[in-house]
Amino acid sequence: MSENSLKVEWSDAIATGHLATDNQHKMLIDIINELAEAIETKQTELKMRTILNFLQYYTEWHFEREEMCMARVKCPMGEKNKAAHQVFLEHLKKFQEEYKTNPSADFAERVYKELVNWLVNHIQGIDTSLRDFAEHQDMKCKKSK
Repeated sequence: MSENSLKVEWSDAIATGHLATDNQHKMLIDIINELAEAIETKQTELKMRTILNFLQYYTEWHFEREEMCMARVKCPMGEKNKAAHQVFLEHLKKFQEEYKTNPSADFAERVYKELVNWLVNHIQGIDTSLRDFAEHQDMKCKKSK
């Protein structure tokens, strides 16, 4: 994060070495930055519903692909990753419920902090274990037909 802004930037510290997964994580950074801009411009009431809806779609889509990648390469962090995803989805569900009664700026800031915490602690702490399998750039990270 820069000093004068809530915005976050991509860092090699959170790179997994798998292009598709890293691009998906960059999408999360984009949504975090969209939320940061809404907070800074005091437009959270206008943007929160869109951001929460996107996060619902994104997490279901991304988590499934990432879990398949880890399973295919037999990443030892796979089960821990899957469990953490379930916890995050529960937090997201609670945020969606809370938004209905409390679409405040304080609420938006808590969501922002949760997302940044996820970026630092989960992605940097668990997802980067895919680096050990970077040679598997051709990993299939989508549903089999």
